[in-house]
Amino acid sequence: MEYSELADYPLHGGQTIGWVPTAHPSAWRRDHRPLSTDHETHVACATDAPDAAAGSWIGTAFRVDGPLDTDAFGAAVGGWIARHEAYRTTAVPAVGGRGFTRATVPAEAITIEARSAPRPRGSAEICSRIEAFFADAVSAVRWPHLAVVTVEPDPASPWFTVVFAADHAVMDAYTQVIAIAELTELYRARVQGRAPLLPPVGSYVDFSAFERAVDDALDHDHPVVRRWAEFLGADRSLPSFPLPVRRPAGDTAPDLQASLSRWLLDADATEAFVVAAKGFGGSQTSGFLSAVKTALGRLGADGLRFVMPMHTRSAPEFAAAAGWFVGVMPVDDPIGRAASFGETIAGTSAAIRANRDVVPFSLPRVTSILDVPGRPEFVVSFVDGRAIPGADAWTEHERALRSRVRSGSEVYLWINRAVGGLNLSMRYPNNEIAASSVHAFVAEFAAVLSEVVETGDAALGRPVRIVQ
Repeated sequence: MEYSELADYPLHGGQTIGWVPTAHPSAWRRDHRPLSTDHETHVACATDAPDAAAGSWIGTAFRVDGPLDTDAFGAAVGGWIARHEAYRTTAVPAVGGRGFTRATVPAEAITIEARSAPRPRGSAEICSRIEAFFADAVSAVRWPHLAVVTVEPDPASPWFTVVFAADHAVMDAYTQVIAIAELTELYRARVQGRAPLLPPVGSYVDFSAFERAVDDALDHDHPVVRRWAEFLGADRSLPSFPLPVRRPAGDTAPDLQASLSRWLLDADATEAFVVAAKGFGGSQTSGFLSAVKTALGRLGADGLRFVMPMHTRSAPEFAAAAGWFVGVMPVDDPIGRAASFGETIAGTSAAIRANRDVVPFSLPRVTSILDVPGRPEFVVSFVDGRAIPGADAWTEHERALRSRVRSGSEVYLWINRAVGGLNLSMRYPNNEIAASSVHAFVAEFAAVLSEVVETGDAALGRPVRIVQ
């Protein structure tokens, strides 16, 4: 599965309907369960910088077979929101104006409002219209935090497209892709007049209370905080991409990020690569990260230092729950004396094991204690999505989405193993310096993968040096 902006998704023309949950103000109840640290930090940042937060969301697009039954679809969206308490909760300013507390609305108090729009003239206009709709409907600082759009090519069409967007506080990458089969099943059950065949789910709101208690126990002397302090070093700075990406001084162009998505290996080649990595004592995760390290090493980097997101779905009831079940860990993976991909595997395997136990602790809590400015600038994620329900039927029309992002320094890599092979998606600063660095990295990364598949290993020779 690819991870891209809506503008890069193959949208088609058609009739659009927006689906928005609503609830009467009197239905909301004060909720004693605290926000997670990540949620509260997220809302505080959005409150302090509303312009930067406006129009920020993550979501998914996918197709549903069969004609659109609007009554059934509206009921399915209502059932989806009823199923997940994360979609029925919000942050409200605390009494006295310091911090935030939680309010929650019961499922039976929610109705789904359908908003039809004039038929657009083409895919570009429909993309702009959907982006504007999500920017208006979805917010970090006010409910609802989720909205859905359907696009029907024409009433006789045997399929229609669904696009949904949510604030990150109530959704993570797993939620984005699990929702494809989930919302499709809720819709089909309504059309067929039966109960949906879905597993029970726990509440992210309950999980948040547990997560907050874990974070509140942190202080300067906690081993997790000391581990992060050692990783950050004396200057207390989070790692950045090791190749040049910042625009020249004095360049005042907008900081909207660029993005790319590349399918690098088919399914057979991906499996061959993983077999080779395991032959060196690694795993698929350490194998793909070692390939990143090898590629950057060829370009002059002396290792790989980044922040890696990991899921925190620690109990069975959270496996299919909607929410922000994500922690991060620091990875410090020097090349050392390694001269080939195979020789990097042991170091990478050790590097990703070293700090896995810090994942349950919120990074914003740690950076607050250590007085670390800014947010992660170099993030690498690996996800194997082959076991996600419905993944074997995904096509180019099933895609995880994100809104446009502003940053002149952040570089994100999403390495996704799908049924069809290996995809690399990236976002990075939109300038010529960054584009040159990123495309050089992608070329070397693809070359390393191919060499390992074809020969069993890849040399760490450095044909090009662009590190400054």
